[in-house]
Amino acid sequence: MKLIIEIDNDTYLQSYLSILSIGVLECLEKELITYNDAMNILYFPGIIDKIEEIFPDLGHAIHLGTELEDVAEFIPEKLGQSICEIKELNSKSIKFDGVPKQHVFYKIIST
Repeated sequence: MKLIIEIDNDTYLQSYLSILSIGVLECLEKELITYNDAMNILYFPGIIDKIEEIFPDLGHAIHLGTELEDVAEFIPEKLGQSICEIKELNSKSIKFDGVPKQHVFYKIIST
């Protein structure tokens, strides 16, 4: 099964990714997912350059997310602070334009 997400507005795309990132961070804090899960969902290096190019602040937050496993392993006392910093960066990237129009479309395809 595949889920295809189409977002037709840059502001909504930035906000969507920021909200997704905050959700991933919440799940990490509650130990509902592993760092590998977080990397597979959003924090993978292959997407950072493109996001940083389009949305520099959000790209920085995603980049920091890719480093959380290292923080947890090498300086665990800083993990909570790192997660809070990434959440704050993501919160600043959530901006909706107020246009009452659907900008996010989902399609589920059975394979």
